Amino acid sequence: MKILKLMSVIAFGAAIAFGILTQDTTSAQAEDNWWPAKVQVYSPSCTDGDTACWAVAQAAGLEIVDYVPLMKADAKHHICVSFPHLKDSYWVGAAYGIIEEGKRLGQKITLVEAAGYVNLEKQLAQVEDCIANGADALVVSAISGDGNAKQIDEIRAKGIPVIDLINGVNTEVDAKSLMSYYSMGYGSCKWVADKHPAGSGKVKIAWFPGPPGAGWSVGGNDGCNDAVKGSDVEIVQTKWGDTGKSVQLKLVEDVIQSQTVGDTVDLNYIVGVAPAIEAAIATVRELELTDQIKLVSYYYTPGMHMFIGRGSVAMAPTDQMILQTRISIDQAVRALEGKGPATGGRPEYNDTGRTIEHVQPVMFNVTPENIGEFDTSTTLAPKGWTPSFTVD
Repeated sequence: MKILKLMSVIAFGAAIAFGILTQDTTSAQAEDNWWPAKVQVYSPSCTDGDTACWAVAQAAGLEIVDYVPLMKADAKHHICVSFPHLKDSYWVGAAYGIIEEGKRLGQKITLVEAAGYVNLEKQLAQVEDCIANGADALVVSAISGDGNAKQIDEIRAKGIPVIDLINGVNTEVDAKSLMSYYSMGYGSCKWVADKHPAGSGKVKIAWFPGPPGAGWSVGGNDGCNDAVKGSDVEIVQTKWGDTGKSVQLKLVEDVIQSQTVGDTVDLNYIVGVAPAIEAAIATVRELELTDQIKLVSYYYTPGMHMFIGRGSVAMAPTDQMILQTRISIDQAVRALEGKGPATGGRPEYNDTGRTIEHVQPVMFNVTPENIGEFDTSTTLAPKGWTPSFTVD
């Protein structure tokens, strides 16, 4: 019966899932005066791309400080910003922070997007064009932690500063403005694990970490798997895939079908990227499984905001992407003008001799119970805002 019902609602679920990210959602207008902003500082900084550094820094504890950006720049610089895509509202929010901070500091911004995580070569070509057209600095959200590294090394060898934004790269950069997706994956799955300690009764998770090979999704996967150790949580399926809505919907459908035995779906949580959670909402509801299968995203979008408010999603942490992108533009200007990091920087991992800034916003787990306390201006673009690709 469950299988038959699932097949009957696949088209309906697709329509719902596909519609969510195209709807306008309400967000508080992000103020130009966004500072001081609470951030966590990595010490040592992890700006050399060594993944072992993440665990070392987090084990030592991350200091919380106030980030205060430059009030103005000395000159107009050309900053190239490269995104993996603009297919969902997460990256629209990220673009909002880039454009608004570029305007505030009077910078020329060129924003390029590669249309998806499968398009590494396109991203590399776009960045090459940006540099050839005279960009003074690069802010990059890399498609691949390893695949972007060689190009970044070549750009930095020309004296052009590179800021690592959101996704993470496995090579040396000039500054990082990004939340550790290890922390995001860890935090989301730890939220579940804390509800099901050892001896409380086994529960099963289907886990959707995102695109294979992307630095952020690999980190998130490591964090989630570490978080459930020693608990009664079992990750029964891990489904990798591009964050496009159609891809994630198909993965969700496959998991539900494969976890169905007779008339029972043997699953308690779906945890993962926001498009997977949005795709799961209609399916879980139509199968009358909302009391059994809880939905947890490991990052925040307008869709998550709406569904948490309705009680359809149990939790989503925000990495405050608008704040991250604003900081990245400030870091780029500081690097170009030799003004030093806003937080003073910290020694780099493995004693490289460099003092570099690696900051992230303080993660906030948003639930139906605390959503009223959440300041959306750090995370959601204003209602109706659409990305522009240049600021002159």
